Amino acid sequence: MTASAEDSLEREKGYLPVEEVAGSIMNLEVLEQMLKTTRKTAKRLARHFRVYSVDTSASELRSHPQRTAETVADLALDVIEEQLREDILCVPTEALTAVFNGNTCLQGAAAFAVSDCFIRNGQFLPREEVEQKKEFVQALPVVVVRNKSGDVLRLRRKETSETNLLHQKIVIWAGGHVRSEDGSNGEAILRAALRELQEELRLSVEANELNFLGSVYFQTGERTSKHVALVYEWRADTDDVAVALSSAEFFERRGTSLSGSFVTISELVSDVVKAKVDEPWSGEIVRELLAATIYPPRLFE
Repeated sequence: MTASAEDSLEREKGYLPVEEVAGSIMNLEVLEQMLKTTRKTAKRLARHFRVYSVDTSASELRSHPQRTAETVADLALDVIEEQLREDILCVPTEALTAVFNGNTCLQGAAAFAVSDCFIRNGQFLPREEVEQKKEFVQALPVVVVRNKSGDVLRLRRKETSETNLLHQKIVIWAGGHVRSEDGSNGEAILRAALRELQEELRLSVEANELNFLGSVYFQTGERTSKHVALVYEWRADTDDVAVALSSAEFFERRGTSLSGSFVTISELVSDVVKAKVDEPWSGEIVRELLAATIYPPRLFE
């Protein structure tokens, strides 16, 4: 049988010999480019996803499909376990109260000292454990979203549990806990803020687009004393900001239902004065970080 006849027979059987045979795809140049593109994409998406690299050409995995499958399965189970446990960033209460020194809202260098406190003294502990202890305060980076004109996105929260104190509350921020997967260095808080924007509002924002406004901490209250807000601001380049509210976090407007909308600072001031906005962090952010240079303090008394 000739070589061409053998090749024809192999194709008829469903076999296509490619080992040590270069083709339009199976050649080193194309494969190296594919690997380069894959690595570049993985790096770009690392901010949004947990990316792991498994080298199937390594000596311990090469020609061992079962061992490779076990390695991938172990990684997946580890991620599931972490998600179920949800380790969050916190600091000892006494360390944080020393930074605030009796104040409720900090700005400038004093506010950055709060971030430094989490860098120096922070640790990741199981959320269910921390929630039960007064000895720890949890970091919650929150982002105030504004359009080009300076109007602020006002939202009504919809929590999974109606017993949650934030359920149906009007707020002016999107945010949440810093998780262990956000990192263990000084960038963890910032990465958490970016992740929460993506998860809650479907906004993909770069780190350099966020402006740190300050920190808010109420030392009294069952819930507020266990959380500190690290407040960031993001401003859009236009007044036409497309924000897709996640059904997991917020309502869409249907009839008398409630939704998110952009409102002026003066409207927010009115909302706070009339107690329409009575969520503590939102009120403090409006009073101390957004309207303090525009309206006299007596308006809020």
